[in-house]
Amino acid sequence: MPVQKIPMKKIRRERYTKLNIDRKWLLLGAFGFILSFFINIWPLIFLSIFCVANAILLSIDRYINAPLDVELSTFSAVLMTTVYGLNWGIAVAVLTKVAAILYNKNIRVDHFFMIGGYVVAALFANVFRGLPIIALGIIVTMITNLYVVFVSKFITMLSNYEIMMYGSSNAIFNSVLFLGFSEIFLRIMTL
Repeated sequence: MPVQKIPMKKIRRERYTKLNIDRKWLLLGAFGFILSFFINIWPLIFLSIFCVANAILLSIDRYINAPLDVELSTFSAVLMTTVYGLNWGIAVAVLTKVAAILYNKNIRVDHFFMIGGYVVAALFANVFRGLPIIALGIIVTMITNLYVVFVSKFITMLSNYEIMMYGSSNAIFNSVLFLGFSEIFLRIMTL
């Protein structure tokens, strides 16, 4: 019985599966790695994470037409201001809402006032920067909600019911975020 010669190429093809990695992800990773030598890319990473998470969270507006204000913009503005400074806080305050507007393909006049509220959150987070993160977050949430109540009452002319529902849902949601997750995010962001 003669020995049959099998080409090595055929053996490799049958035994091993090819690892499929998209080149664009390799290039993006290499670009990020090289860029990290010149600038701190962590703020960009967290900015992107907060924008995507807020856009997904606010997609409930597509399906539920209720006066609820559940958002990550205040939370992310306070954290980014505390860790990376006011400029990053304002950037995340604006871009998280813009990302949600673009993702949901829904733009209303009150969105611009909401962006103003998140910028107010970043500004007050910078003013009270020395406080513990939980206290800072709750204080800034209350100040931001006061701003939104004023704007809702006198500029966008919402009803008292809508103002109460938007304000209370936002205060409760952000308070839960700060009580439950702010210290964890702060530790991760300051690694």
